[in-house]
Amino acid sequence: MSRSSTPLRAIPSNLGNRASLSLPPASQTYEPLIKSILRYRLTNRIFAVSAACCWLETILWTIWGMGGRNVAGMKALFVVPFLPSTLLVATATWLAVVLPVIVLRKLHLTASRSIANSPAKTWRSAQSKLSTKYALMTYSASALLATILHVILAYIHEQKVHGDPRLSLFVKSRRYPYYLNGRLLFLVLGQLMLAFGSLLRNVMLDRFFIRWSLPSNQYRFNVFELIRIVVVVTVFTSASLVCASFGFAAIRMSFPILYKLPLLPLVLRPFTGHFIRGSFTFILPLSHIGLLFRAWFLGFTTSFLWETSELLFDAVIPQPISTSNVVAEPSVVLVSGLASSDRIIKFFALLELKSFSSDESPSGSARRSELFSDQKYSPSQWSQLCREFVLTQRCSGTPSPIPTPVTNPDPQIPTTPTPLLRKDIFRKEKSSPIRAVLDSFASDGSFAQAVDEGANSIHVPEIIKSVEGAVLPQIEKSKHAVKSVHGATGTFSKLTSVMENLVDRNVPVFVSATVKQWRQWWREERLSKTAEGCIPFRELDVLAIEVLSNLVCVSLSEDRYGVVQRDTPKILEAMLSFLSAVEEYQIEITALYKAPSSDENLSPKELQQRETMRIEVEKSSDALGLVGDALKEGVARIARTFGDKLLAFKFPPRTARKLQGFLDYVG
Repeated sequence: MSRSSTPLRAIPSNLGNRASLSLPPASQTYEPLIKSILRYRLTNRIFAVSAACCWLETILWTIWGMGGRNVAGMKALFVVPFLPSTLLVATATWLAVVLPVIVLRKLHLTASRSIANSPAKTWRSAQSKLSTKYALMTYSASALLATILHVILAYIHEQKVHGDPRLSLFVKSRRYPYYLNGRLLFLVLGQLMLAFGSLLRNVMLDRFFIRWSLPSNQYRFNVFELIRIVVVVTVFTSASLVCASFGFAAIRMSFPILYKLPLLPLVLRPFTGHFIRGSFTFILPLSHIGLLFRAWFLGFTTSFLWETSELLFDAVIPQPISTSNVVAEPSVVLVSGLASSDRIIKFFALLELKSFSSDESPSGSARRSELFSDQKYSPSQWSQLCREFVLTQRCSGTPSPIPTPVTNPDPQIPTTPTPLLRKDIFRKEKSSPIRAVLDSFASDGSFAQAVDEGANSIHVPEIIKSVEGAVLPQIEKSKHAVKSVHGATGTFSKLTSVMENLVDRNVPVFVSATVKQWRQWWREERLSKTAEGCIPFRELDVLAIEVLSNLVCVSLSEDRYGVVQRDTPKILEAMLSFLSAVEEYQIEITALYKAPSSDENLSPKELQQRETMRIEVEKSSDALGLVGDALKEGVARIARTFGDKLLAFKFPPRTARKLQGFLDYVG
């Protein structure tokens, strides 16, 4: 039997095992776009406007140094702004005073609020952060450089009109040529007090936290904000100058004591010998009114530049960003942006998704239909969007509970997720809202698959229930930070206690009572701060609720394959569970305040306590109401759109009863 010499060859085929595409990561698609736009805003808007403020400030100081309009003439108003010296000093002022503050804000910008519920705890928490130390150094250096520039400008322009400004480092004395100039030292001390006061103000305002700016309540840089800045800076500068005066008096009064120590007078006398002579220390500033005015205006202009820069950052950076016109697949890029580990990037993605979900144009409807029917990527865009609403990032761990609204919470990480929502969500040692939302996704839809696949490999759900993954790590982190600085702060606490005892024993009664009131205000825990700590990312929650409810509503007419309807029952169940938790906590907080009646004989102190509690309850209700109102509007929007079609879905009894109330209302 003969064999053919031709080798066997397989029949060619067009079939192939093609791997499904996955959505590109946010670091390759969405994040570069957002960062480039933010960079443009920083350089072309914040830098430009702040530089213009420095230029105007330099013009005013220069014209005043030249004797004002009456001496310099009208010509100076047109010539001074374009003098090389004016432009040079304005540039130096911007580089020394404004730029460091903006760069500091940019480098230490965070998406996490401070969870401290009293000013004392806020300050202690800030002491353990590197950003606070960098801020103190930055503000101090900026204030000193502003003082140096002012002195240089004074010697350039004031000598011809006002005479010698007497701001040299050493006093002009042939016998004592190295005596330090007290006028310059007072100016420097006033600026340093202003720097420390600005740091304290920024810590209390939690300035490094990004100001989430929802479209309905965005920050605007307008005339009213400028007036507010002027008022705040005026009060703040005056208080800093008073503290500087007392500080200068205390330092000057300490020299007679220091001079009695061995060897130290040999070092101090050549520079500070004149400070132990002269008039009484506390009335000394009154004999230098011109210096007080100079110090006040220098502090005012410095603080004004700082506050203006901060306001520009708050108003410009959080504004919505649209990337739909610069990318080929907007929905893919936005869904990819939700997967970013940076909540700031996620915030911009949610803002744009809100516009995407409510766009009534034909192009918007076409893009949403494409998202719902996507089969190009695995998982699909809708599944990935649902996944990112529930899961914030993929890492090992289990859902963490929400911090309870009590003093010194000590939450424990659960080892396994609870299968059902059975307990009060916000109370201590009970199931958290996060776990309630996770457990409510029990069907075979995209939400349930996201939880099933990620329960053992990912962190806390955050966008729908950003209540919130970073809170517990933040608490743990703060505990370690407190332990690390305990030795350093222990001595300070003991010294503070000793000083308080001395003040209580040796000052008049009314002064002691005032000090006690301030001390109580400093240490008193705020109910509103505790409530806000339960929902630290409430703005993200509101955006996520609006986006999800809008998409569910438009899916009724734009989802051709019923992909969204498969997950609609679990979406409603999650939203109503969250709403129940918020409402229960609101009821608990509201019950804490009892309005005074005419039958009660309350003292003025008790009335003040009732009023304080009323204010705290209102603030707490406002914070919780932000999320609660969004949930009510979202559920009502879905109920209004679907109507009787919701009867085709199956809901747990508790969810069905609550949903029936919405159906009755919109019907």
